[in-house]
Amino acid sequence: MPRTTAHSIAAALAALAVFAPAGPAAAQAVRIGLGVDPAHGAYYLADELGLFEEAGLEVELVRFAQGGEGVDAALTGVVDLTAAADMTTMIRIARAPLVPLAVVHESGISIRLTVGADIKGFEDIETFGIVPGSVSEYAARAALKTFGRDAAGVEFVSVGAPELPALLARGDIDGYFVWEPLASMGVEAGGKSLLTSGEAGYFSHMWLSANPTWYEANGEAAETLLGVVREAARMITEDPQAASVPIAAQTGLPADEVAETLAIYSWTVRDFTPEDVEGYEGIAAFLSENGMTDEPLDIGSVIFPDGN
Repeated sequence: MPRTTAHSIAAALAALAVFAPAGPAAAQAVRIGLGVDPAHGAYYLADELGLFEEAGLEVELVRFAQGGEGVDAALTGVVDLTAAADMTTMIRIARAPLVPLAVVHESGISIRLTVGADIKGFEDIETFGIVPGSVSEYAARAALKTFGRDAAGVEFVSVGAPELPALLARGDIDGYFVWEPLASMGVEAGGKSLLTSGEAGYFSHMWLSANPTWYEANGEAAETLLGVVREAARMITEDPQAASVPIAAQTGLPADEVAETLAIYSWTVRDFTPEDVEGYEGIAAFLSENGMTDEPLDIGSVIFPDGN
């Protein structure tokens, strides 16, 4: 084990001592729905290093191909908590309740536009590959608005996220906005990176949200888990290279690839702010305008249910 990793583990365990139960009580069982990529690295790091267990939590990480599947699982009680992008979660909160707990990381570069080698500029894109109802679609539409293009003049091809690099390589689409490692996979297949979502006007937030019934009965466990995730996020920020090794063991991805992905996020577990809500209101309007929700979600009442 690298020295930096060993020291980080020792520091993490000391920091988490405050969360650990005083006696030999049974660990609190918690199921968390996650995507399979390093964007969920804080949970994989905490699990691999035993940080959840040290804090008195018996955590099961339930993996899904897409974040939306994890949110659906939380809505139905298949999992207790889920980590997913802001927009992905908002679409579903408009139909059924969830309790957003915190922003667990954010980035303006984690979602990128990958295009075919023959595409010289944004104006050349005629066919967008999108993962419908996800940040992939939102970033594409936000970019069209930012660069003054009419969405009616662009063809959208709806597919599952893993299909995007192959479609680009075959020339079936001109480009796609998506998260890592799928953005880089398109480059490796002969495409090129053209824009970040931040340049297109969208900074993505990853939320941790809870099933409301579970949260009502397990608020203390949720707070303990957030403390563990916050400590894991600190470890990633302090030394992403060292953190990449245990995360790679969980994800099955090469450690160097994991380290590159970790570096594109700001790993700051924090409360929501009024400024966040202002940005989410723009997303809520977009979702309604494009028929993904019946009406704009009153996001302020979801984030701050007590009005504060």
